[in-house]
Amino acid sequence: MDNIKKGYKFSNVSKDFYGVIPHERAIEIADYEFFWDSVDELAPFGSEEGYIAFIEFNDWMIDNPNQPAINCIIWVLNSWDLSINDYNDKIIEDENILKIIKDLDFDEDLLALDVAIIATGFSQLIIEGKIDNDVKNIVHLAILRQMNSNVLNAFLDSNEDWKYERYKYLQILLEILEKA
Repeated sequence: MDNIKKGYKFSNVSKDFYGVIPHERAIEIADYEFFWDSVDELAPFGSEEGYIAFIEFNDWMIDNPNQPAINCIIWVLNSWDLSINDYNDKIIEDENILKIIKDLDFDEDLLALDVAIIATGFSQLIIEGKIDNDVKNIVHLAILRQMNSNVLNAFLDSNEDWKYERYKYLQILLEILEKA
């Protein structure tokens, strides 16, 4: 797992991230190879949902230059028929997670939504060099929910190596989030 070693400098590898020149502060604090990986499904931007979230956030910021980033998160939540008030501490409770896993579409109602939220928040870091506190709070909840053992089991089944890798990525994302 060399891709989780601190000290990776994205700008030594590429000048742009999906056509956007990353903010220097993002390169400085997100100094892990996995963070920038566009093909690792366990990384923030390696899945189709993560990629789309980055592109949509960038487009949203161009179309809404004077709007706070939380409004983009609200827009994302609304696309899942959720309000910002629905995305609260209750989403990380085991009983609510198990209900989604059992009764709803796990991939759509939990996994894809959290991936979109996480990627949207870190998109702000890449583009603006920061993540607003209200966005951080929502991203924090998404990361914590993804770290839940029930979510890891539903997502990665019996692949213990991938579960460990995903968990390590999420731990590092929490550290980056705190610095952002």
